[in-house]
Amino acid sequence: MKKIISLLMVAYSMVYGGIKNDSIDYKKLDKFSRAQLAKELTNEMVIGLKLPMKIDEVTQLVAIYNFNTTIIFKKKIDINNSQIKKIWQQKKDWLINFMLKQDSQNICYNPVWKYMIYKRDIIPKFNYVDASNRPLFSYTIEVEDCHKLK
Repeated sequence: MKKIISLLMVAYSMVYGGIKNDSIDYKKLDKFSRAQLAKELTNEMVIGLKLPMKIDEVTQLVAIYNFNTTIIFKKKIDINNSQIKKIWQQKKDWLINFMLKQDSQNICYNPVWKYMIYKRDIIPKFNYVDASNRPLFSYTIEVEDCHKLK
């Protein structure tokens, strides 16, 4: 039970932030293999969140799953929404870079994710789809992406 509570705290922090770095016992997490840690944390995030979760007027987090040592966040963007349609049609690269920067900040400034990326080589991946579930774009956030923010 302690393992589940500890992982749930970490998973919550990974999505929402707000947990102090010194309140997490990383030594306990070091005992997991990388693949097992990714799996356990993914499971705890899925349990702890009510998906789909509205992020803003056009974006939803619809799924979280893992493959090996990659934790995948599937986000849905309504590209037909009047707020985003023109941007998607005329400035697609700008929008993708904007989303990458936002996701990178959320990941790289989170102490748990820093541990996951730098110490355990567990990679977050973001898959974006449209309202019909068609792939739009995807990217991973790795150490190099965190360095670019500094």
